[in-house]
Amino acid sequence: MTATAPVHGTWEPRPAARWEDAFLSGNGHHGALVFGDPDHERVIVTHHTLVRPNGRDPRPPQLADALPALQDRLLAGDRTAAESFTDSRPLQWVQPFHPAFQVRLRRPPADCPDYRRDVDFTTGVVSATCAGWTGRVFVSRADDVIVHHLTGPGLTLDIDLDHRLPGAPAGLGIGHGAVLTPEGALLSLRARYPDGDRACTGVTQVTVTGGTTTLVPPGVRVEGARSVLVLTRVHRHTGELDVVAEGRALRDLPQEYDELLDRHTALHRTAYERVTLDLAADPAERALPGSELLTRPRSAALLERLFAAGRYHLLSASGLFPPRLTGLWTGDWNTAWSGAFTNDANLNLQTASAAAAALPEVTEAHANLIHRQLPDWRENARAIFGTRGVVAPAHTDGESGHVYHYNREYPLHLWTAGADWLLKPLVDHDETHGTRDPRTAAALAEVAVFYEDFLTRTDEHGHLVVVPSYSPENRPANASWGTLNAAMDLSAARHALRTAAAYHPGPDADRWHALADRLPPHRINEDGALAEWA
Repeated sequence: MTATAPVHGTWEPRPAARWEDAFLSGNGHHGALVFGDPDHERVIVTHHTLVRPNGRDPRPPQLADALPALQDRLLAGDRTAAESFTDSRPLQWVQPFHPAFQVRLRRPPADCPDYRRDVDFTTGVVSATCAGWTGRVFVSRADDVIVHHLTGPGLTLDIDLDHRLPGAPAGLGIGHGAVLTPEGALLSLRARYPDGDRACTGVTQVTVTGGTTTLVPPGVRVEGARSVLVLTRVHRHTGELDVVAEGRALRDLPQEYDELLDRHTALHRTAYERVTLDLAADPAERALPGSELLTRPRSAALLERLFAAGRYHLLSASGLFPPRLTGLWTGDWNTAWSGAFTNDANLNLQTASAAAAALPEVTEAHANLIHRQLPDWRENARAIFGTRGVVAPAHTDGESGHVYHYNREYPLHLWTAGADWLLKPLVDHDETHGTRDPRTAAALAEVAVFYEDFLTRTDEHGHLVVVPSYSPENRPANASWGTLNAAMDLSAARHALRTAAAYHPGPDADRWHALADRLPPHRINEDGALAEWA
């Protein structure tokens, strides 16, 4: 860090006491939460695929045959009609995102003067230093592995994998493995979910330089080492994972920290350094730890660091999937709102800055999630509305794109704006780059086709009516949650039809433009604001 340029990182003078305060690293697949405690270091390991089976039924409700009667009742003024438009199943949450385990490294307590904990946004390296001891962690974009390197005179460490994190189910089937290898040791931890054959297994290769390694089940003890390199991967799987083969794969990677880091930073740094924000902040404030800088809300240095941190974490959470509600990180098996991809607001907002922030990696991760789930979106449209095209769910765990998270109070299966809302960041990317991704074009056409089949009812003025209509966060006065013409639904329908037309000039475009023109205008209320319901 320098005092003459924006700070691309943050630091603290103490280790983290809670997982919520850990520094983060990630490559869009694996994530690491690093506490930075030299006496009892903990690195919580996460992976985007880690969701806990919860017995949910992911089928969309088969309601299409009942839709015309519901529309008749709503148009006739029955504002509670939508409350009975369900298949009577109870509310089902999507499968919750959870951590894998923590890698624990304990050493004999010792004085630790001049302690400092850092995260470098340009490299993704989280480090902690004191009195000749250094611990550094990053998650490699090149090799998809969590790299943890410790150096110091005469390192003595007990290393093990520990699943005991907040909320861990009592019924988990836990199996540990520990064997010595010529390099040091190979550790494994398998957590089998209750009532099924699905499991997640982590494998950790420990390479020791200049010391001895002995088994201390369920882990190992390292004594008198100059350095220790810890490489960790986790897999979600059915049946058994071949731990020996995974150990060979880890040993086949470079075993030098600097080489692993160079391979990673060639990818990470290139993306991170495309954009920076320089507000000519006070150099003294730029040098402050993050916790102190947060007490100065009017500081330009705080804005610089928040901008840099936002881009760093957005990039680090995006790869296999875009960010979940908690990005790529959690230290609790009961993460709020299941740690899901929440489509009815958050996911679009989390990725909306990707184009302006020059992070096409984020847009591609977002696109990958959408395109993997399009078959499920088609089934939602057919089952619930009896239409062609696609309807997106309000929540997804990344595995299923079906609509099944809803109940009487929150009829999320009535929300039709989701597909257009989620495609908007992909359209922004195309507009920013002056290109048109054929995958986005095809998905937009499917949204337009849905509206062609769905928008069949009209009001007394000849305007099309969105019926049923639902606004996820705003209930209309004196009515049920599901009614007519939510502002969000009108905007989504109009935008989807016109945007699809721009991607598909010709007869389809003419038809979609004509349909968009028949939608009613938004209503302005007595306060001069856009009314939530038209």
